[in-house]
Amino acid sequence: MESSSPGVVQCRKGPDDEPVMQDLRRKVDGIFTEREKVGRMMTYFLEDLSLPPLNAEKMLDLHNKIRKYVPDEFQNDPIYAAPSVAEEDDAKAAKQARRQHRAAMPKTAKENSDRRAATADEGAQATKKQKTVNTQSAVV
Repeated sequence: MESSSPGVVQCRKGPDDEPVMQDLRRKVDGIFTEREKVGRMMTYFLEDLSLPPLNAEKMLDLHNKIRKYVPDEFQNDPIYAAPSVAEEDDAKAAKQARRQHRAAMPKTAKENSDRRAATADEGAQATKKQKTVNTQSAVV
């Protein structure tokens, strides 16, 4: 978006294609929002979004596994800070739950396979093949 035309963007299908102008301004009764109003809205009324919370497992791994390889000047960066006790407990509980789930998956798959085989055996009844009579005989 250019400052000369707020609310209007250029779209391209590929890097070599000609740009197509797309007006994103709100249209009320067929009339676009004025350019000056869009500029004011972009300048004064946009709020910065807060950062999403860090993943407790990721924080624990960064602190325990990666921090020792980070140069000294970046060791105190908040991204490598030790997680709180509660966050560490949450991370450990999530890892343990995932391990248990993965360990149970092969057992569950085997039970499902056995159940399907048993269901197929109960529902399947052997049928005799019908003999087909060849009406065309070869004359030699």
